[in-house]
Amino acid sequence: MTTEFALNPHEPTPLYAQLYRMLRVRILDGEYAEGEAIPSETVLRDAHGITRSTVRNAVALLAKEGLVQQIRGKGTIVTYTPINHSIWNFGGFTDFSRARGQRPVTSLLSRTIEDGPQGKILRLVRARGIAIEDVQTFLNLDTSWLDLRRYPGLEKFDFEQLSLYQVMRENYGVVPTRSELTLSIVPHSDLTRQVFGATDSPGFICASGDVYDSTDQLVERTSVIYSPTLEMKVGTSWNGAPRASRHPATL
Repeated sequence: MTTEFALNPHEPTPLYAQLYRMLRVRILDGEYAEGEAIPSETVLRDAHGITRSTVRNAVALLAKEGLVQQIRGKGTIVTYTPINHSIWNFGGFTDFSRARGQRPVTSLLSRTIEDGPQGKILRLVRARGIAIEDVQTFLNLDTSWLDLRRYPGLEKFDFEQLSLYQVMRENYGVVPTRSELTLSIVPHSDLTRQVFGATDSPGFICASGDVYDSTDQLVERTSVIYSPTLEMKVGTSWNGAPRASRHPATL
């Protein structure tokens, strides 16, 4: 169920940006599906008591991002196709491991408070893995950047014993719901050698980007480097595309 939004003229965020955010969430949530038209300029103007130029500016941002296309005689059509990823760290590692009957382990490598553009940022660096009997195997090297204006006192929690996302849910009422990530290859470093040991791998897969809640508010900035011993399945589906034989891809 899509979260309801109301535009607020008293917020510092311009109305066109608020409308863009509202429409964007509904597209990403599937309320406005690929090939369907979003509400017309007139409908949006009357529903929110805003000007046509405000609507046009919001739609221009959606079009720039590739989420919609304006087609003469049809309106503004959604062009976003969801891609389903099964990279299993999101969201998040502790919940996933416990659901599989594994015992998750975390080593807190550093916890620092830094100056961000608008306030203090908590930077957590953690090695994440599983324990089988007395043997620990680290699979991820996670770095999280968290806005302490949204999470006052977050630096006091013991994140070797507690799940970050569980603390968000139970102590701050924040529920991560989706992420926008970029996959890249990063080279060896002293930190990857410390966590993963010596390896012949030429580099490491890294997923970096932003995690959001259901109202499209930023929850966390993250960078996750994966062990070369870890297999990940990444699945992609195209609606209406011819079906081919299914062979899971491993990285």
